[in-house]
Amino acid sequence: MYQKDFDQWSKVKKQINVKKVRITIRSGDVRWIIFGVNVASEIDGKGDLFLRPALILHVIGADLALVVPLTSKQKNIPGYIPFALKKKFCSLCLHQIKVVSQNRMLYRLEHVADSRVYEVQRHVMDFYGFHR
Repeated sequence: MYQKDFDQWSKVKKQINVKKVRITIRSGDVRWIIFGVNVASEIDGKGDLFLRPALILHVIGADLALVVPLTSKQKNIPGYIPFALKKKFCSLCLHQIKVVSQNRMLYRLEHVADSRVYEVQRHVMDFYGFHR
């Protein structure tokens, strides 16, 4: 059974809180993000740095971004949409979308076309019941 390591996450969180990162982030980037350990069924990162890849859906100012985390699980239920990352199939977890600081962001895995970002944005709008 998966055991959440809140003590280790607290140490990592303190380090990333003081780190000053200045990277160029763009909508459509897929980056490793330090998600940490979260409560209950909120999505966690994995490994020593509690990482998970995520698609940057929208950049907010200079320091924040709205991101959609990825999972290797493929489910045919609302909240999951198929996504290919480096020619491997995975899913975007629309139900786990969140705003993160640039301090949590590590290197870029790839960049997806604007048309794919717009498609994901439409899925988000539909999933949450927002209509333009």
